[in-house]
This record gives sequence, structure tokens and C-alpha cells, in this order.
Amino acid sequence: MEVNRYYYIMLVFIFFSCEEQLKVGNDYSDLDVNADIAYDVEMNYTDGGEKVMTLTAPVLERIQGNPQRDIFPEGILVEFYKDGQQVYATLTADYAERQPDQYLVTASDNVVFENVKGEKLETSQLNWNERKGTIYSDRFAKLTRPDEIIYGYGFRANQDFTDIEFSKTTGKKPVPQLEGVTGSQSSRNSLSTTGVN
Repeated sequence: MEVNRYYYIMLVFIFFSCEEQLKVGNDYSDLDVNADIAYDVEMNYTDGGEKVMTLTAPVLERIQGNPQRDIFPEGILVEFYKDGQQVYATLTADYAERQPDQYLVTASDNVVFENVKGEKLETSQLNWNERKGTIYSDRFAKLTRPDEIIYGYGFRANQDFTDIEFSKTTGKKPVPQLEGVTGSQSSRNSLSTTGVN
């Protein structure tokens, strides 16, 4: 009897002393069992064989189901191409979700859209309809152009920003120009530092 109690006490001691070692490692309890995970993702979109845009992301979680969802928990970079070769705009965000069946991307957290004309849109969230080529939001946004800054709530634009309309403008101010530098020159210089040529 005394020997059995001794072994029982030893087993309890070993179990509790190993408890911390058993907790070492990654916690996978929050992963969806229906998710496929990919790293360093690059998606190329074409229209008639011509590259229209490229989406890159460090992580993609594809949730199978109805509807299917693609989640980009570490953010995205989308490059829009003109004539299949030249990048004319970029979209970055710290988080995004895509609904492939609806051709809809919802980007959030530090969303920045820039184009080669020197226009920069900053907002907390925007929706991008891939099929229609429209970008819209009901959130606060700041649009910086070479000659003005516009603040407002809610906007709708085409994805190359040649046409943008705010639902409610809350402020507008001119941007002071450097002497001897035109707006288009200063905007080209600022865009080349962000990697958009």
C-alpha cells in the first residue's frame, strides 16, 4: 500500500512539474478549422490578358463556406496598372477582407490610396467593388491634392480617382506651394519616394 501511495504522489508531482512545459508553443485555439492559410501571397488580376492590378499580402486566411471570405489580417498592398505595365495608383491597409463571390474588398485601419497625380486619400475604412471599379465609404476621409486638402464624411470615387464626390465636406484648404515648384512637380517627387512611379 505504501509503495502505491508513493508512486501516486510521484505521478502527481511529475504532472504538475511538467504543466508549464506543456503550455509552451503556439495557441491555435482561435484558428478556424475551415480556413486555408497562405503566406507571402500575390494575386494578379487581368482583363483581356492585360494586368489590371496586383494584390500582395503577408498572410491570407481563406475561410471556406457560404459565402467564402479571404481575410488579410496583416494588411494588403494593391497596385493598379495602366496599360498593363505602369502602376498608376496604390491602396494600402493594415487589415482587409475580400468576398470573392461579390467582388468586394473592405479595407480598414490606416487605409491610404495614392495615385500618380499626387492625390492621397486617407480614411479608417473603405469598400472597393472590383467589378465596378468603384471605391466608397461612409467614414471620415482626408483627400490631399497638390493644390488643396479636403476633409469630409462619406465619398464615392472611381478607382483611378478621376471622379470623386464627398457626401458631406467638412473643410477645404489650399496647400501652400513652394516658390519655383509647380504642384505637379512636387507631387511627382513625393510619389516617387513612396514607390509609385
